[in-house]
Amino acid sequence: MPLTQVNEYYLKSKEQIEKAISQASKGASDFIDVEILENKTTQRVKIGSGRPGPNSKYEDREQITYHIQWCRNETAIEQASKTDGIFPLITNTTLPATDVLKTYKQQPFLEKRFYTKKSVLEVAPVFLEKNRRIEAMMFLYFISLMIVSLIERNIRRQMAEEQIEDLPILPARMKTKNPTWNNIRYFFRNVHLALIIEGDRILQSTVKGVTQLHFRLLKLLKVPPGAYDSLRDDWWNFKFQ
Repeated sequence: MPLTQVNEYYLKSKEQIEKAISQASKGASDFIDVEILENKTTQRVKIGSGRPGPNSKYEDREQITYHIQWCRNETAIEQASKTDGIFPLITNTTLPATDVLKTYKQQPFLEKRFYTKKSVLEVAPVFLEKNRRIEAMMFLYFISLMIVSLIERNIRRQMAEEQIEDLPILPARMKTKNPTWNNIRYFFRNVHLALIIEGDRILQSTVKGVTQLHFRLLKLLKVPPGAYDSLRDDWWNFKFQ
């Protein structure tokens, strides 16, 4: 509520006025000194209803009103003006200031990796009692994140070497200049292994959904196209010696 309505509506108590001042000066409270002045007056008020008469009784009631007095905090304003246009960074390294700023500007790339970990790799809360199990779980996610990062770096390097500006691998065949692992995963979503089975025997196995653009992408990823020719059922099961 506007501060012009002091002593009215919802700004009758000191607490309500203080709250309104806090909201009105949000972000600039350090530069403004505000004082709430209290004024007490006494009024003689008739007790009970009806018209005043010779037997009417009266009592003194205290009425409090508030006024606001404010001024600029010139000291705080002058102190803050000394840091205008300055971007402070604190570091525990011995790097020059320019290198510290360059390193700091890499933060968005790190944040992108956190996004990949939470959304693409779908890291979620787990309830494990032993620290070594938590460490093992996070280590696996770390390896996964490293693989994703290397895939993205390698395909972008290959695109630069072969002077490929973009690839139409996004939904609706839209193009991207910087393919991510999530883009690549989406593009390969319809590639599948089709099996014809009779009883317990596999009569025929065929990889379907691989187009020329898929083979082009595999080349950029340095994945041999023949890898799809050797796909068999249960190909994802690994045996450790």
